[in-house]
Amino acid sequence: MSATGGRTVAEIAACVGGTVEGEAERSILAVCGLEDAGEADVSFLANRRYAKRMATTRAGCVLVGEQDKSYGRTVIRCADPYLAFAKVLRLFSPEVRPPAGVHPTAVVEGVVTGATIMALAYVGPGAIVGEGSVVHPGVYVGAGARVGQGCTLLAGSVVADGCVLGDRVWLNPGAVVGGEGFGFVTTAGGHVKIPQTGRAVIGDDVEIGANSCVDRAAMGDTEVQRGAKLDNLVQVGHGATVGPDNLLVSYAGVAGSTRLGRNVVFAARAGALGHLEVGDGVILGADALLTEDAAPGERRSGVPAIPHRRWLRVAASLPELPELLATVRRLEAEVARLKATVLKEGT
Repeated sequence: MSATGGRTVAEIAACVGGTVEGEAERSILAVCGLEDAGEADVSFLANRRYAKRMATTRAGCVLVGEQDKSYGRTVIRCADPYLAFAKVLRLFSPEVRPPAGVHPTAVVEGVVTGATIMALAYVGPGAIVGEGSVVHPGVYVGAGARVGQGCTLLAGSVVADGCVLGDRVWLNPGAVVGGEGFGFVTTAGGHVKIPQTGRAVIGDDVEIGANSCVDRAAMGDTEVQRGAKLDNLVQVGHGATVGPDNLLVSYAGVAGSTRLGRNVVFAARAGALGHLEVGDGVILGADALLTEDAAPGERRSGVPAIPHRRWLRVAASLPELPELLATVRRLEAEVARLKATVLKEGT
């Protein structure tokens, strides 16, 4: 991955709040990974697994940690090299937002104030799109919906009727905010739909990945609160709450009416059943299924999810189960033989 636009090493260090060791006036033209970088590129080392590549990289400058060893090359020492990398990418590839205006093929029945509405987008009656927001082609903003300032709604995303986006929300292609919640009453005659009359409400600075869905509630609100980040193909069920600064990785799922606290992490394909309370800082491992409330700070893994350290012991013992079973059967046979001997001697 690369980006273009010339800067000196000193300018990059000033951007990230780092300290230069080496050629401060060296010209840097792009950002690249350690393997692909050349003499005019800046790269970064944030994961110790890749430290050996420092010996072979041709990068003109590398972002490293404050306590990393000296590598005999030009480096910028940073408190957090990965965060510095993100800042440098933004420096070399600043976001360009198109000028405000409504494309002739867009249909706008609501109120658009200083926003960009691209071709074939739709803004329904009573909807509001705030200043600086960009609505890409094929986006649907339903009747009475609210889109805050500085939002980006990429192609094919949906903000359903009456739903709300805060400021600086980012919807990736195909994201759906406010689809019908999955609510039915099962009867002898079939499944009777429960009207989903609530809303989906998205807080400031939330990002929702491609083809992810936040369902509207039957009553009240489904919430994704400030700063939460949802990866692609994430499902948030009706009436659920995703707390501030949560991270939900691809295929993660939160069932209806479950509430996640602050800074919760669901790894890939992790899920929680409905009507649960998940405390602040809980981490749920990949493929795990939470079936009960989780206290703040817990780390759980497995199906059903159990404390992570215990799950590690369980996982480590699985390959030994066949031998253990054979041993138990042998001991059972020995006990049965001993019992028979004792009974025989007692008669």
